Amino acid sequence: MSTKLADGSLAYFDQQIDALKTHTPAALDAFDKTGIHQARVATRRLKAGLDLLQPLLDKGDLTDLSKAGKRLRRRLGPLRDLDVMIDHLREYPAPMKLKPAVEWIVGQFEQVRQKTRQADRQKGKKAHKLLEAFDGWWALRHQLEPHQPAVASLLSDALHERFDRFAEVADVVSGVSEPPSNGRSIDVHELRIDGKALRYTFEIADAHDIRVPKAVFKSFKAMQESLGTWHDYVVLADETVKRWAEVELALHDPDAASAVLDLAKQFLKDSTKHLNQFKSRWKRSGQTIRRTLQERVPLTRDVSSEIAPAPPPRVETITEPGTDPDRPEISPMTPPASPVPIDPGGETR
Repeated sequence: MSTKLADGSLAYFDQQIDALKTHTPAALDAFDKTGIHQARVATRRLKAGLDLLQPLLDKGDLTDLSKAGKRLRRRLGPLRDLDVMIDHLREYPAPMKLKPAVEWIVGQFEQVRQKTRQADRQKGKKAHKLLEAFDGWWALRHQLEPHQPAVASLLSDALHERFDRFAEVADVVSGVSEPPSNGRSIDVHELRIDGKALRYTFEIADAHDIRVPKAVFKSFKAMQESLGTWHDYVVLADETVKRWAEVELALHDPDAASAVLDLAKQFLKDSTKHLNQFKSRWKRSGQTIRRTLQERVPLTRDVSSEIAPAPPPRVETITEPGTDPDRPEISPMTPPASPVPIDPGGETR
């Protein structure tokens, strides 16, 4: 474990480095499910914070650490996705007539997971090699130490900027406001990703003694989890249909093929239920969170005119149903026909 040299956001980042050193060996050397998940969460938290603090950091040092995090997320992503989907399906309360379909898709994903693990073993680089790149954190830490007042300012402004970006889309998704007239598309998946970045910003701000009432954080966390569970069911539907097509099930067992498609439709119905849950929660609590931020977290500059249009949709390998940071999360992937890892393209945020 690293020695904590300071409080605040620096200690928060120290904890993420410690988590990587603790969990990555278990993840890559033993395919431990908890290790895989916790290591990926740590890289996401690091990225959310370092993206925020980049004005204070050397670009070269930051780029090296960012690339290390991206490499590790891409390595762990396919492993995590399969663990999550299999565990989720084993607990899925399917009606009796769909249980054979659940068993079939679980068996398919287990085969893919075995191939993915075999392929990962062949990649060569063990955990200790990948972790060496994260020693670059200490150079960045040294750069941040003299600038704690500036860190507080960046965090305060980021809370407002990221919340406003999230709220703009959430209002449209939930029917509070009309779609934008500028032609910008409304993407629920992008909203989910922005919500995750905002949640990590809340966490970092709290570590830096920028306090938001626990009730506000709890309310936002519930909204974000509704979006996460919506995403989980959408991906389960998508990956079930992909595997159905991959093995040409309709050609070989028409009755089973029909049941598997019915299961995919049920996943889509479940996803809609959780999206509606998000909409209700946002309508009920969104304005309260906005007012609380305005009252409790003063802006150091005007960010209202700086909210840029959201970038193109990004695909991330994933987290996560449960509670984040412990809630599983899964992302779209294309199951291979041969022993190669599932690679959804990594995470770009």
